[in-house]
Amino acid sequence: MVQTVAHKITPNIALDPVSGNTQKDSNTMQSNDNYSFDDIVDRHNTNSLKWNKYKHQDVIPLWVADTDFKVAPVIQQALEDRIKHGVFGYTRTDEQYDQVVADYYQKKYGCHVEASWVVWVPGIVASLSLAIRSLSRQHQQVFTPDMVYPYFHTTPAAAGKQANHLAMTYAQDRVRIDLDTLEKRNAQDVRVMLFCNPQNPGGAIYTRDELKRIDAYCEANNLILVSDEIHADIILDEDKTHIPYLDVSAHALNNSIVLGAASKAFNVAGLACSWAVIANDELRKAFVDEMHGIISEINPFGYTATVTALAEGDDWLAAMNGYLRDNRDYLMEQLNAIKGLQMLPLESTFLAWIDVSELQLEDPCAFFEAAGVGLSPGQNFNDKNFLRLNFGCAKSVLEEAVRRIKKALV
Repeated sequence: MVQTVAHKITPNIALDPVSGNTQKDSNTMQSNDNYSFDDIVDRHNTNSLKWNKYKHQDVIPLWVADTDFKVAPVIQQALEDRIKHGVFGYTRTDEQYDQVVADYYQKKYGCHVEASWVVWVPGIVASLSLAIRSLSRQHQQVFTPDMVYPYFHTTPAAAGKQANHLAMTYAQDRVRIDLDTLEKRNAQDVRVMLFCNPQNPGGAIYTRDELKRIDAYCEANNLILVSDEIHADIILDEDKTHIPYLDVSAHALNNSIVLGAASKAFNVAGLACSWAVIANDELRKAFVDEMHGIISEINPFGYTATVTALAEGDDWLAAMNGYLRDNRDYLMEQLNAIKGLQMLPLESTFLAWIDVSELQLEDPCAFFEAAGVGLSPGQNFNDKNFLRLNFGCAKSVLEEAVRRIKKALV
């Protein structure tokens, strides 16, 4: 592994001695609806999980799912205004905040949500645990997709349950639950089914017909579906639309917990704020009761960033999605031209899913780290033939990563 004091990027980037940020030549700068995502923010010395992993190493971190983009200006301003107040005590939601979430579903999806259905939780993983603990006390197993981000597999075990994996399919290059196999599954001793839409990894957006089949299976087997929809706002295929699971049918609405957050789309994961929409009064009461003594209050900045993102962040979000779309298209073209690599198409997220099986590497992740690119090992998601690459970064950083990958393989 090459050891250096700082991460090297591309030669047309220079450090601004005043701001500490990097500035690019004007002829390489891209803008997107008045927002620039080409600016590179130095995240060293900020205790960034993403960047500290390779501290003092010449490795570009493209692993954990946060972007390197500055937040939307409206969020930055809202946080600065909140800071000016100067008092940051215990903070709780109110009907106004709840209504912002309800209005978001109506505005974005034409989907009716009552403000009273909204429960605030510091994070999606905590909500997965709360759902399992509160709804499956008499059941030993929890259905979970076989290939999904790791907490879907570890959270059931932490709650004293067994993760019962659901088979996945790569048909049509869309990673998703194999519905033909699902419909044959025995759901005995299962009450809760965990679900990820858009799919992480793989980036598939489930269609309404696919969701209806899942809902029919859940109804036939008396299952409560917990839908993690944290990437719902990141849509790369312009002809695709995310459909909240609660909008599929009256049964789905009354027998589900739908989880959401601004954290992925608006890059505010460090502020620890998410929500659960639970229309069923009994399910919601059980979920909330389970929180006592376990879940702490959300900090005031988490609320401020989230409600501002949902209410005022549409323009910035559209611009970011356009930028990510261009990054995806560039990456698809470049990686799929390299022998031994096959990046699957993705409809959502900023997380490329790359088949490296043809390379026959003993440790693919270590191989690319040695080449100066830090990726997530597919084994963490239950498919060792793949690597996951986070392209939520400036195009110049992505170009440098591709250059290093080519140098290692071509």
